[in-house]
Amino acid sequence: MLTVKGVVLTQRQVGEQDQYIDILTDEYGVLEVLVKGAKKLTSKGGPAAQLFAYSTFCLRPAKRGYALNSAEPIRIFYGLRNSVSAVALASYFSQVIQFAVLPQACTQEIQRLFLNSLHFLSEQTHPQARIKAVFELRMASLLGFMPDVVMCRYCGNYLPAELCFSVEQGGFCCRDCLPESETYTQIIPMPAAALQAIRHVVLRDFERIFSFRLSDAAETAFRHFAEAFLLYHMDHRFPALDYYKAMAQELPGS
Repeated sequence: MLTVKGVVLTQRQVGEQDQYIDILTDEYGVLEVLVKGAKKLTSKGGPAAQLFAYSTFCLRPAKRGYALNSAEPIRIFYGLRNSVSAVALASYFSQVIQFAVLPQACTQEIQRLFLNSLHFLSEQTHPQARIKAVFELRMASLLGFMPDVVMCRYCGNYLPAELCFSVEQGGFCCRDCLPESETYTQIIPMPAAALQAIRHVVLRDFERIFSFRLSDAAETAFRHFAEAFLLYHMDHRFPALDYYKAMAQELPGS
């Protein structure tokens, strides 16, 4: 038997009663688990095996991955049910994790980031677009793609009033320092405040990465860069992101 704490990323139906779930654990990466009789009221999984539930799972080896022996819920995130766009955004996070996490990887910090993001989506304490951008930037950093946020790569200025951040190069320079001869396909102009927010997200402790203030202009640049930077390095399309954007068009602050 293997006992793990994990959060359910996806569910896939098998036949009329069974389903596979993918669980993000802190020690073993993403595990595929068969839940027998998942559609029955007496299922061994119950609420503990539903989508985005954080639970303690007792697993036994199976021909394909593991099979669920029992499960006890730790946190269900009931607030997600109140927003279609929140569920879509959580699904986008799940797709990024499944695409990027290697088998048997130690994913403690990734699991923590995902759980924190689910918490804030469920409690509605931050705008969804802010949660999305923080997840994207911190996730990119955890995967080894942390942007260079130290100083202008040409003059060494730590905090220029106006700057350009290169999605491809992962670094910034003063707007006046950007050579005309250098052509990048993804250059994002931003004020100093947006750079400070990027530094905050990629460098601070988990407890504080979601909490900061920005003007509307700086927030827009921050969000734009976060999405572009992660997607550039993933080089993959995530269907749930398109769905989230369609659902979030009329949300305040989206």
